[in-house]
Amino acid sequence: MRFKTLIAAALAAMTCTTQAQNILNNGSFETEGPGFVAFVDWQNFGNVFAADSGEVMPLDGLLTAKMFGASDGNQSDQVLQQDLPATAGEIYTLTTNVMNMSSDALGVENIILSQIVFRDSGDNIIQVLETDALDPVTSPMNEWVEATLSGTAPAGTTSLSVFLLHIQLGANAGFPNQGGGASFWDNVTLTVGDAPCTNPADLNGDGNLDFFDVSLFITEFSNGCP
Repeated sequence: MRFKTLIAAALAAMTCTTQAQNILNNGSFETEGPGFVAFVDWQNFGNVFAADSGEVMPLDGLLTAKMFGASDGNQSDQVLQQDLPATAGEIYTLTTNVMNMSSDALGVENIILSQIVFRDSGDNIIQVLETDALDPVTSPMNEWVEATLSGTAPAGTTSLSVFLLHIQLGANAGFPNQGGGASFWDNVTLTVGDAPCTNPADLNGDGNLDFFDVSLFITEFSNGCP
């Protein structure tokens, strides 16, 4: 019993920054917009729609954002954009969750990206950070794939834009037979401060240090080596 108590005390004394507040609005796409606005607080361009559990099981809530190309032989860009004030010198971390469903699988001509764009007071672009939110070739199917993008706002930054992009390349890029497919997005977060840590004591990976980590440690300790 004393052994378990000591473990619990040690875990309780440790801290982690994974609980930073999400400064994006409507990051899980639960609030649909009026008219041609797919989601409140997001600008959208191209084929952007709300999808429910009839198409894909949401990671959180009831809805996800669905994007897909026009498949007309030309390049087709689908965009979700949100603009926010920003401060030079602060670290901003964008985390996305994207799924590629086998029932509507992405063709290799699709590029799925996330971006943070830093701007100055004149709305001029200072810096662009970008990463693949999902790779149609190498990412697992039918699973939520998490991707993280982090960077420090450069000098002169007064605002930033978050872009979620589904780009379908055209036939002139070497894809005469566009395979189509859709990307599904959920639980997009933007936090300010140190990038989220990976605490080795967070054994179940939920971002909290609590009894469940203690219980998992005791179970593994009791099992020993196979």
